[in-house]
Amino acid sequence: MTEQENNSLWNLSRHSKVEINILNEELKTDVAIIGGGFTGTSAALRFAESGVDVTLLEAEFNGFGGSGRNVGLTNAGLWKNPDEVEKIVGKPYGERLNALLADAPSLVHQLIKDHDIKCESLRNGSLHLAHSEKGMDSLKYKLEQVNARGAELELLDQQETFKLTAAEKYIGSILDKRAGTIQPLEYCHGLMQAAKMAGAKIYTGTAALDIFNVSGTWYIKTEKGLLKADKVLVATNAYLSNILPELKSTFTPMYYCQMATDPLTDEQLDNYLPGKNGTWDTRLVMRSYRTDAAGRLIIGTIGNIFIDKAPLFSSWADKMVRDTFPIVGPVEWTYKWAGRIACSSNYVPNFHELGNGLYSINGFSGRGISPGTALGREMADFMMDKIKAEELPLPLKSPEKVPFNLLREAFYETGSQLTRIQDHII
Repeated sequence: MTEQENNSLWNLSRHSKVEINILNEELKTDVAIIGGGFTGTSAALRFAESGVDVTLLEAEFNGFGGSGRNVGLTNAGLWKNPDEVEKIVGKPYGERLNALLADAPSLVHQLIKDHDIKCESLRNGSLHLAHSEKGMDSLKYKLEQVNARGAELELLDQQETFKLTAAEKYIGSILDKRAGTIQPLEYCHGLMQAAKMAGAKIYTGTAALDIFNVSGTWYIKTEKGLLKADKVLVATNAYLSNILPELKSTFTPMYYCQMATDPLTDEQLDNYLPGKNGTWDTRLVMRSYRTDAAGRLIIGTIGNIFIDKAPLFSSWADKMVRDTFPIVGPVEWTYKWAGRIACSSNYVPNFHELGNGLYSINGFSGRGISPGTALGREMADFMMDKIKAEELPLPLKSPEKVPFNLLREAFYETGSQLTRIQDHII
């Protein structure tokens, strides 16, 4: 693990301890889960609470990957609007998926309450900010579809938006009171602890190096141990390595980076998100703004902050603060980090069936907290035969390659870097 991988605000400010428990023996379990992020730990909790013998393997520490580097917004739904979701996966699946993810923030915050997870949970709504008239039109289009399905999103004008954000140059927003903010790594750790308390076996520092099936039993080799299971759920998302290379072509890896300051003064906080909402905007290369319980300013955008060709990150962030929150004044960037995202071909998650009781969930496309929590539970219920395949919120399918995947990956990263250069110049 490199220093930059360990340098997220969430990891450096966590109160829970990193737990390493290496599998160093041969073990038999009913269900094995590979990956200790939101999806894997949520599924493990569901299995364990149902009395299933479940064992989770995590290569590093719980929440090491994208889950622990997340922005931390418990948003409802996906990036795609509900009508588009139904067109992509078909109306029956789409209706179930839209309904499930509309309620997913409630699931997250209820789990936090039920298991007393200390993760700075604040459910006061998120704001989707319009940076242009075109952006405002897209928000109105989204609001119409979401509210037609029973939600109560509020369209705010420029003055109402400024009152909550103190952000210049935004002409309106959608307030979604279903959502909130959390410390994502602590939430993920809390799910792991809840699963463990319910009876799940959790092994960290234990990478799955090989997986194969013999006579209906799955064998998962690790450096020092061997895990045998009747069924397996792979929940590594963009951090898949060593095993099942056919899954890597089913998503496009991209990065989201964030920078954070030390805690702001009270005067600065009066002029930076006074409503304490988590926010993101309608730009193609979006920006996110939020604060945490300590009052740090946190800004994020698409792209990898650590590659050699990533210029101007700090000066770009300085300019964004200067232009958007001018009264806050100059700030120092104490924390810088990036996390990998698995983008599916259509920005809707994938349920993969690979045969003989082997399943995978990936392709959250940057919407990991609420969908990961909810879909992990749904897959667990299916694998326990509590629901049938046709009752799932997503169709089970064989792995399908994303067309022109390498070009798509390069487009994401190059486009994000060029946009930052343009923003810096203007």
